[in-house]
Amino acid sequence: MFNFKQIQFLAGLLFIVFVMGTAVFAQEAAQVLSLEDCINIALEKNSTLRVSRLSDEAADKDVLGSYSGILPSISASASKGKTESGIREYLGDVLVGQDSAGRAIFEERVITQAATERESNNAALSVNQNIFDGGIWWNSIRKAKTDKKSAEYSLLSAKNDVILQVEQAYFNLNKQIKLLEVYEVAVKRSQGQLDRTEKMYELGATAQLDVFQSRVNLGNDRISLLQQKNAVDQAKKNLNLVMGRDPFTPLQVSSEINLEIAIPESNELILQAFDNQPEIMKNKSDIKSRELSISMAKGQFYPRIYGRINYSRDNEDLSRVYSNYSRNYSINYGIGISLDIFSGFSDYVSVQKAKIAEKTAKENFEEYKRNLASEIEQYYANYKSYLDIIEINKQNLEAANEEVRLAEERYQIGAGTALEVREAQVNLTRAEEILIAAQFNARIVLAQLDNGLGLTYKKYEE
Repeated sequence: MFNFKQIQFLAGLLFIVFVMGTAVFAQEAAQVLSLEDCINIALEKNSTLRVSRLSDEAADKDVLGSYSGILPSISASASKGKTESGIREYLGDVLVGQDSAGRAIFEERVITQAATERESNNAALSVNQNIFDGGIWWNSIRKAKTDKKSAEYSLLSAKNDVILQVEQAYFNLNKQIKLLEVYEVAVKRSQGQLDRTEKMYELGATAQLDVFQSRVNLGNDRISLLQQKNAVDQAKKNLNLVMGRDPFTPLQVSSEINLEIAIPESNELILQAFDNQPEIMKNKSDIKSRELSISMAKGQFYPRIYGRINYSRDNEDLSRVYSNYSRNYSINYGIGISLDIFSGFSDYVSVQKAKIAEKTAKENFEEYKRNLASEIEQYYANYKSYLDIIEINKQNLEAANEEVRLAEERYQIGAGTALEVREAQVNLTRAEEILIAAQFNARIVLAQLDNGLGLTYKKYEE
C-alpha cells in the first residue's frame, strides 16, 4: 500500500504532466497556419506524394541498370572436390606371350582395377562482353533515361495535385468558417427579434403567435448553426488528411482571400497549358519511350556479336592452383556471332505490340490535350461567372440589409408583420451565404486553373 507521502508525490507528478500536456495542446491549438504553411506540411507528409517520390527513385535506379547491356559481365568461381572410384572388373585383352614369329599373343581375361582417389581443385575467371546486339543496349539506355524524365514529370504533376488539394481544402475550411460566422449572426438576429417580440407582447402590441413564431425561428437558426459547426470540424479533418496529418490534430487557419487576380483570355491560357503542363511533357516522354521500345524490338532481327575470355586453373594439389601462375592454367578466348533465324513469330509479335503501344500513347495524348483545352475553357468561364455573381451579390447584400432594417422598423411601429421581418432576415442570411460561397468558389476555380496550366508548383516556389 502507498503511504501518504507517496500519494502526494504521485498526485503532484500527475498534475505536472496534466499541466504540460495542456500547455502543449494549447500551443498546438493556438498555431495559426497560412496557406503556404499547409502546403509545406503536405509536400513533406502527403502519402501520395511520398509514393511518387519512390517511383522517381526507382526510375533513377533503372537508368543505372540499363548500362548492364554494354558493360562486361565478370564472374569468378572456385571449387574443391574429390573423386573416388571403387574396384572395377572388366574384360580386356591381356598380352600373354609371343608366337614363333615374334607376334604378340593376347587373351581375353577379367581385369581387376584397384580403387582410386583423386583430389580436384579449380579456380576460374570469365569475362563476357556484348559488342553488337542490334542497338538494343543503346536504345535500352535511352529508354531508361526517357522513362526517368517521365517519372520526374509525374512527380511534378503529383506536387501540383497535392497543392491543389491543399488549396481546395484550405479555402473550403475558410468558407465554412465564414458561413459559421453568418449563422452566428443569424442566431443573434433571431434572438434579438424574439426579445423585441416578447416585450411587445407584454405591452399588448403584438399577438402571442408572433412570440411562438420567433421562438421557432430562433430554434431553426440554432440548428443551422450546429450543423455548420459540424461542417467546420469536417473541413478541418479534410485539410489535416490532405496534409498527411492525423485528422484530429488541432488546426487553425488564417483567413485570406484575394480575388484581385487578372487572367488572360482563354485561348492564351490554353497555349500556356500546352507549354507548362507536366502531364503534357510526361505524355511526350511516354511516346518517345514507346518509339524506343520499337527500336529495341527490331534489334532482335540483327546478329549478335560478343567477345569472351575465360582463365582457369586446376590441379590435384590445392597449393599449385594458387601459386606458380605460369603453370597449371588454361585460357580460352574468342569472338562469336549468333543470329536468331526463327523463333515462332515471337520477334515479329514483339515489334507489332510495340507499335500498337506507340499508337495507343499517341491517341491518349491527343485525347488528353482535347480534354485539357476543354477544362481550361470551363475554368475560365466559371471564374468570369463567379466574378459577376460576386458583384451582383454585393448589391443584393446591401439591399437585403436595408430590407431587414425597414422590416424591423415597420414591425416595431405596428405597420409590418413578424413574417415580413423573418423573410427579410432569411433573405439577408441567404445573400451572405451566396456571396461567401461565390468568393471562395472563385478562389478554388483559380487554383484549379493554375493546376490545369501546370503552374501550381511553379507559383508556390516563386
